[in-house]
Amino acid sequence: MILTELQIEGFRRFTAPVTLDGLKPGLNVLAAPNEAGKSTLLMALRAALTLRHTSKSQPIKDLASYGGSAPHVLVRFTWNGVPCALEKRFLARSCMRLTRGPDRYEGDEAEEQLRLMLGMTEVGRGEAAGLWNALLVGQGESFALPALSEAGHASIRSCLSQGVDVVTGGAAASAVLGRVKEQLGLLQTATGRPTGLYKKAMEQEAEAESLLAQLEARKNRLEEDLVALAQARRLLQEQANPDRKMQDEAALAALRVERDKATKLEAEEQAARATVNVAQVHSTNLKQEQQSRQENRERIQQLTKSQTTAQQALDALEPRMHQAQQRVEQARQAREAAEAAHELARRQRALSAQQAGLAHQQQRLGQEQASLRRVEAAYVQLEQAEAVLAALRYVDDASMDRLHKADRLCAQLQAQREAQAPTLTLTLLPEAAEQVKINGAPCKETSQQVLQETVLEITGVGTVTISPAQQDQTGLAGKWEQAVSQRALLLQQMGCQTMADAATHHARYRQAQTRVTEARATYHASLPHGQAGKEQGAAHLVALRKAVAEQEAQCALAEQAVAALQVSGAVQDAVSPEAAAEAEDQAARQAEAARQAEREAQTVFSTAQTQQQAALVAVREVIQALQQAQREETVYLSHKTDDALAADLTQAREDLAVATARLEQLEQHREEARPLATLESGIARYEQKLEASRTRISQLQIEIREREAHVRFAEGDGLDEQIAATERTVERLKHDREGYERSRAALALLQQTVSAAEQEQTERYLAPLVKTMQPAFSSLFPGGALTLNTQFGVEAITRRQTEEFSKLSDGTREQIAVLVRLGFAELLQSQTGNSLLVLDDALSFSDSQRLERLFDVLTDAASRFQILVLTCHAESFAALGGNPLSLQPLESFTELR
Repeated sequence: MILTELQIEGFRRFTAPVTLDGLKPGLNVLAAPNEAGKSTLLMALRAALTLRHTSKSQPIKDLASYGGSAPHVLVRFTWNGVPCALEKRFLARSCMRLTRGPDRYEGDEAEEQLRLMLGMTEVGRGEAAGLWNALLVGQGESFALPALSEAGHASIRSCLSQGVDVVTGGAAASAVLGRVKEQLGLLQTATGRPTGLYKKAMEQEAEAESLLAQLEARKNRLEEDLVALAQARRLLQEQANPDRKMQDEAALAALRVERDKATKLEAEEQAARATVNVAQVHSTNLKQEQQSRQENRERIQQLTKSQTTAQQALDALEPRMHQAQQRVEQARQAREAAEAAHELARRQRALSAQQAGLAHQQQRLGQEQASLRRVEAAYVQLEQAEAVLAALRYVDDASMDRLHKADRLCAQLQAQREAQAPTLTLTLLPEAAEQVKINGAPCKETSQQVLQETVLEITGVGTVTISPAQQDQTGLAGKWEQAVSQRALLLQQMGCQTMADAATHHARYRQAQTRVTEARATYHASLPHGQAGKEQGAAHLVALRKAVAEQEAQCALAEQAVAALQVSGAVQDAVSPEAAAEAEDQAARQAEAARQAEREAQTVFSTAQTQQQAALVAVREVIQALQQAQREETVYLSHKTDDALAADLTQAREDLAVATARLEQLEQHREEARPLATLESGIARYEQKLEASRTRISQLQIEIREREAHVRFAEGDGLDEQIAATERTVERLKHDREGYERSRAALALLQQTVSAAEQEQTERYLAPLVKTMQPAFSSLFPGGALTLNTQFGVEAITRRQTEEFSKLSDGTREQIAVLVRLGFAELLQSQTGNSLLVLDDALSFSDSQRLERLFDVLTDAASRFQILVLTCHAESFAALGGNPLSLQPLESFTELR
């Protein structure tokens, strides 16, 4: 059997028709990535050969495409040189067509002819089975030996041409083997485990041996207890040595003192590092402010020059603008005179049109002027809000965050001082309250903390002075005073006296931010529709003013035109048509010339006006920028003069240098001292050592008491007499068990002899199949021999030794399973002349050397029958060679007609 064409449609992922292109006799290889549809192709081929087209079983439903279309497959092949074709459609509009040379079959007749050709039989659920099922190897099936059905066994037997009676051996051998198995069954189970009297004898012997082992174990434990008792007493004497304990405790105390010093040094280093960070931030801020002042002054100078230049350009445009306006007026008067002569008959209609246009322009101009007033008012509010926000910029969120951190640090240090300070508690009689004073004030509180030197004065007795510890005064008190100084410095930078003032100013700053946002939103909302977002800042206002000015100019021109029409003379007396026509032609030519002259003058005027507006906008922008820079300069100077700023910067740098030197000194001291982690580890080690010593002493005392009790109990139990009696019982039971073993061995030998005779007959029966498989097997496993069972499965392989198939590695089992299928295909080809082998993603666990040998075996077999290899490992199978295949889409499915 040689496949020449395979078309599928409606199978799982293949909703559109595709074909397997390039099929030829011999070895064919389809190398494609994962999910390309290789397994689906094999499923379609298997369905075409083994599944009935009318079946509605679940395997058929699983073949349907993801889009729901019915599976459809066409297979073209040659059978003993005769061209054949097979078409099947499943589920919806199911059909079956088969052609074999000139013969044509359809439906159930075609199914029956296909089964006769392939030698397959119906096994139910619309599925046929036979040896061909083992030759279509799906993904993952190559790891196991082919599971042959009865139809598959029948096919192999038919190929081997042997009788069934030969398999079971002679009748006499079977009868003897049955009686031997029956007698052997009294002594062992089917799996070779002891049973009956033999098992009972073994159990009794095991119980006696267990008892003997227990007695000997008790004797051994007694000897071990005596040795361990002496060892425990010696260890107890060593652990209870007082000199060693005193040495360990002294070393522990020294480590704790050193640990406390290292902890204090680390805390001082952290405080010094914090001081350095604060000094760095302060110095950086002062330097940035100094740079900002210098940049602002340079910007003021540049803007002053720009203002002078822009004003000069604006002044230069004024004469040109005036001259252009005069020319426009002259041209307009000339045009009006010409049009008055030409359009005297239609003046009333022109006057009405001009009046309507003027009214519309005036209405639109009024709207634009109102919009301009709203925008100007909103812009003024925005400038005022921004000025307020700029005045409060020293109390922004970042400054307040730094101030809050400094205030929290003061509170924490104050709490620590109060926690560590001594408490003075007085319990006075009511009449003695006025006679006791603290620091010159009457004592009103019965308890208070002593944070500084306190004088207790008792009338008629004297005074008592209470001073806190020196360590407290130089430690937390110094940190607290430093934190208070830092907080005061931040308040001074923000221009505030207290935290409440700072909070009030910050609230005003946040309100100013909100007002700026609201004013900006109001300003953008007041702009005409379509302008917001196109320009920024005052450019919106300038553009709007320009538009209003242009409309005012247009309205003025329109008003002049209407006035000219109204004050012009009445219609002249009637004249002859010829004279009127000649006068109209002449007036028309004069009017057109006047209009052209006016347009030219208007163009010149518009250009001059645009240039003037641009110059005016430039002047205003420069003035606004200059005013903003001057306001910033005023704010800078009102906050702090340049000399004061320079002095602060110098002082900040000196403070930073002092703090840095202090930090370096502390870091050097810390590097010279042992690490805190090392000291902690040493303390923990000595503490654990002392605790372990105490625990070990207790354990040894308990162990000594327990072992002394065990020894006293075992010495009076007569262990030696019990051991001697148990040894005699073990000898007797051992003699009984050995007798049963001899009987079992004799029966097993007899069974082996009879089975060997039967196996010899079976091997003669399987010799043709083994002979077919052996060449390929020897190519892969040189010097190896294959052993098959009566179910045509591999039982073992023999190389240097015999190995069971189930105990081989996954890769080796897969290789043998592929060789078995190859042998079935060889057997089928030699007996029927038709065979085929399809492997889907097989041999993926084979090493490169084995894979090369398998390639040689497949190439040799492909010279006798067709082989299809489907793989996603294109690189690994490149050395296989063979005819390359590919999946190609089809415009339409080819049906048999």
